[in-house]
Amino acid sequence: MSVNDEINQLADRLDDTAEQLAELSIELLQGALADADTSDARSKLERSVTRARRATIKAAAILRESTGASDGYDD
Repeated sequence: MSVNDEINQLADRLDDTAEQLAELSIELLQGALADADTSDARSKLERSVTRARRATIKAAAILRESTGASDGYDD
């Protein structure tokens, strides 16, 4: 397996992680709505999860750029 293949596999795993983080963020928001929870702690947690998702998406894009397989990113 070439280094480029390994990098692309790692980028794919980062994409999977970003998807899991997106699902967690949605669960946090839905839970807050269901509980009518406006606490600062829950809000901070959701923002942290969202920031981690964005960073993960960017990391995957950076890796793909290095192999010439860039999709780019919007954030």
